[in-house]
Amino acid sequence: MKNKKNIIIFANGELPISKKANKELLSNKFILCCDGAVFKAEYLSYEPDLIIGDLDSINNKIKKKYKNKIIKIKDQDSNDLYKALYWAEENNVESATIIGADGGSDDHYLRNLFVILENDFSFKIKLITNNGQFDLTNGEEFSSIKNQRVSLFCLDTEAKITSYGLKYKLKNYQFNNLYGATLNIAKTKKFKIECDSPKTKIFVYRSNEKTR
Repeated sequence: MKNKKNIIIFANGELPISKKANKELLSNKFILCCDGAVFKAEYLSYEPDLIIGDLDSINNKIKKKYKNKIIKIKDQDSNDLYKALYWAEENNVESATIIGADGGSDDHYLRNLFVILENDFSFKIKLITNNGQFDLTNGEEFSSIKNQRVSLFCLDTEAKITSYGLKYKLKNYQFNNLYGATLNIAKTKKFKIECDSPKTKIFVYRSNEKTR
């Protein structure tokens, strides 16, 4: 049985084909599918270890095939990604990598981003897209490439953020809005983000390509 400490969450959107995504998928981690995302996993020849959702996107054939791997949650006030992340929290997961978070539409993608930002999950969350990677953090050192685009998003307007290794330095910076520290550039092969508030969550985005 696979270890549940580090998991991959298939959300029901476009699956990235980047090298980072392929590396994660080849890591043999526990695979959790959000409802109909099971079809995406099967298309890539991956078998889910667990399926969570209201099950409105899967057919009886899938329900029968994975009958011992399904958790049905009818709550319509939360989406399937939240249900998956809540399960991860309740099961002491240490890290979750999310792929397909766009949900197949722009509004669904935005909702998923806020699901991650607004809820106080205790484990590390990484979201991989075709263009780059988001990491939810309180502050850490990141690997990078010179001239890589870096953006920070944060809902906490009281916390003070300091950066090292970015072109546009942040020193005790406080977010006036969610997007106040976007479109920065990494100067070297690594950069560091620090925050004075231990409970503050920051979404750090790194693009796959260098900026021009």
